[in-house]
Amino acid sequence: MQMTEEHRHSWLDRPVFEWVKINWEILLFAAIVLLAIASRFYKLEPRVMSHDENSHVYYSWKLFKGQGFAHDPLMHGPFQFHIVALSYFLFGDDDFTARIPAVLFSIATVWFIWAYRRYLGRTGALIAALLMLISPYMLFYGRYVRNEAFVALYGVVMLWSILRYFETGRARYLYYLTTVVVLHLVTKETSFIYIAEALVFLLIILIQRISFASWEDPSKRRIFAYSVLGGLFLLALALGTFMVLRNAAAVPQPGVEAPAPAGGSTSPLLPLVLGGAGLAALLVAMVVGLRWYGLRRIREERSFDMLMLLGTLVLPQLSAFPVFLAGWNIPTNASEVLALTTENIMQLGAFLIPLLALSVILGLWWNRREWLINAAIFYAIFVVFQTTVFTNGAGFFTGIIGSLGYWLKQQDVNRGSQPWYYYALVQMPVYEFLPMLGTWLAFGLTAMGVRLVPARLMSESEGEDPGGTQAIEAGRLTDAPSNEPRLEVPPTQFLLLFWALTSLVAFSYAGEKMPWLTVHITLPAILNAGWAIGYLIDTTNWRSFWDRRGWLALIIVPVFLASLAALSGSLMGTHIPFQGQTLDQLRDTSTFLLALFGVLVSGTALLFLFKQWSLGQVSRIITLFILGFLAILTARTAFASSYINYDRANELLVYAHSAEGVKQALSQIEDISRRTTNGLDMVVAFDNETSYPYWWYLRNYPNQRFFGAEPSRTLRDAPAILVGDANYGKIEPVVGQAYYKFDYIRLWWPNQDYFDLTWDRIWNALTDPLMREAIFYIWLDRDYSRYGKLVGPDKGREVNLTTWSPSAHMRLYLRKDLAAQIWKYGVAPSVEATVADPYEKNQLVVQADNLIGGPDGKNGIFQRPRGIAVAPDGSLYVADTESHRIQHFTPDGEV
Repeated sequence: MQMTEEHRHSWLDRPVFEWVKINWEILLFAAIVLLAIASRFYKLEPRVMSHDENSHVYYSWKLFKGQGFAHDPLMHGPFQFHIVALSYFLFGDDDFTARIPAVLFSIATVWFIWAYRRYLGRTGALIAALLMLISPYMLFYGRYVRNEAFVALYGVVMLWSILRYFETGRARYLYYLTTVVVLHLVTKETSFIYIAEALVFLLIILIQRISFASWEDPSKRRIFAYSVLGGLFLLALALGTFMVLRNAAAVPQPGVEAPAPAGGSTSPLLPLVLGGAGLAALLVAMVVGLRWYGLRRIREERSFDMLMLLGTLVLPQLSAFPVFLAGWNIPTNASEVLALTTENIMQLGAFLIPLLALSVILGLWWNRREWLINAAIFYAIFVVFQTTVFTNGAGFFTGIIGSLGYWLKQQDVNRGSQPWYYYALVQMPVYEFLPMLGTWLAFGLTAMGVRLVPARLMSESEGEDPGGTQAIEAGRLTDAPSNEPRLEVPPTQFLLLFWALTSLVAFSYAGEKMPWLTVHITLPAILNAGWAIGYLIDTTNWRSFWDRRGWLALIIVPVFLASLAALSGSLMGTHIPFQGQTLDQLRDTSTFLLALFGVLVSGTALLFLFKQWSLGQVSRIITLFILGFLAILTARTAFASSYINYDRANELLVYAHSAEGVKQALSQIEDISRRTTNGLDMVVAFDNETSYPYWWYLRNYPNQRFFGAEPSRTLRDAPAILVGDANYGKIEPVVGQAYYKFDYIRLWWPNQDYFDLTWDRIWNALTDPLMREAIFYIWLDRDYSRYGKLVGPDKGREVNLTTWSPSAHMRLYLRKDLAAQIWKYGVAPSVEATVADPYEKNQLVVQADNLIGGPDGKNGIFQRPRGIAVAPDGSLYVADTESHRIQHFTPDGEV
């Protein structure tokens, strides 16, 4: 057949990668993304579903099975349940598939850092992506069925959208911003903290732009600036005073009973006066700005656009604040919505309807077209997820007022009871020390006058916006095309530093402090560390480094740092030199001398090598070496926590965490069931303590039996029984001698000796060599053995995972008559019939003269009573072992 011109130029002849120009930047970033994929999927299934994960995976499974879902803020937003149910639908239901959505979002978070090249610099973006890859928190909770993996992606997209709109003024970035904000709202209530941070930041930018703009009357600008500064100072003072008074009121005084705060809050007069004065000052500033600066000029500010957009979209949900302060009922689940009375509805409507109307009015006044588009995006996503695709109408109300209302109530509950320094002094230094130091470096560079300015505004051909290539040099912008909005330098540096600081403050102040919330503090820290480290790399004169034999520094600096660390350890540790002439003492002395020799020789070599280098060049090289070493330690920490200690409580990045015994017991149950029923049809009973996590793990056992906290003899037909330690005393009379028992740790918590830090404890930790060494090994290897020998009521105690405390235990009971059926070694053993209670047939039932306590919730309920004594006045004392108390009763049986 003759080849035509059309055949010669078929699309099949086109190069596959015509649109990709492979360079080192793309290659390195692709390698990071591929490593992110591998690290997030590696060993994804073995870890036991932890305590909070169980609710997420179980109710997602019920939704997958067609049993519906009703939003309840207790379990956060509905988005996770829908996407996990989708994963079940596509791939089946098990531990691996339940974690796929979190993994994909975690990978996408690393990938999205590519969009930050224009703001962090190309090197800075690579460093930030690398830090996202090796971050212990980003890795661990990127494989965890919680909301943090989703929120991390929302966070980087949200900050990027804000910067892009500042830069270009294009409406599509408002659409992106609205989309991630509403997705965050239907995912987790941390959205309110993110939105508050964004609103405060945008307000500061707006005030800053107005304050430094040209005014027709400069005196009015001074009045505006002073009013703003005074108002903000008074508001900050009011907040600080309120916190101090609230904390003081919460501390009980000796011999004085602390009164319960009315409405769950403290309302002292001084903070109200200061806050009122601050608001008055800001009102003056607003009037002056509108009168002498002009509303038209204010409306031209891009920060004003985003303020109006975010403020109007979230305004209806803020109605939870006045309802909460008024002490009225806030429905937080579907049953509470359906139980609302007419009075309740009127109370909610008194705030919700006016704020909803105000939201619409302000939005239309701001920009009719753009607000309607963004509102359509917002409420379309919000309604679909909150109502579970229109199957749960109450979900709209639990979302629009119940989500924030529930967590306002939870602030005083203070779940976890962690101290205020939990993130700053525990979680970040133990796990995210590299991003933390990188953020300090970013603050230091900013204080030294370093300014982060985008190197260029990329064109569509470079993977970004259309409209031609624009350049920024020394903060000056070229003109934009006539049909495009003007181009501006976005406040990148201020946004990243502001977000890092306010995230630490906000989550430290919040009532509930849990390990996973460290993700929200780590996220901006990584972005700051990325640009700061990238700046050091980009401003290092590498040509001079190599020309002046800098490659020797790659050998000498690690030797110097290692020798210095060994020398410091010898002087500050427990093996002090020159203490005697025993073999151990001589070894300590020789270690010190060898380290000293290494420091002197390598230090001299570095002085000789660096003598012709500038101080800035030397400091950069040393800093980068230290940061590189910390990056290796960070990767090691991430690997250990995610792939070695993932089910162990010696890690501090978990809280109530299921232990590996849960899956060990499950493996035995499954093995016995398959060998005796050829499937999962064996009867398995479990109590209220083991329902977490066994309502998930036994979901496919059709004959599972939940008996709560009240076991009875009807359980004797169950070959396997799972019981938590709180019900041991109740189950023993039921199983008697007919069951074998196997004990496991069901749930455990990390060591929390960091509570109640005092200056004496801190000073002791700094000055006591034994304590310093013990804390160092906890930080490095999560090894508590040295620490256990120094603390506790009985010093020298063994602290290991076998005897770990605090922990909760469980017991698996297997009926003895199964032994013959599951014996693996050829000839089955002969099994005599085992009677649970051999004395049961010979018992006489004696009617009691008086009954004390009972299983129906009466006063005096017992958990394994073991002793009774009669006092001279006829009253009774009962020793109840499982409840760890003595109960006192009148002769008639009243408590």
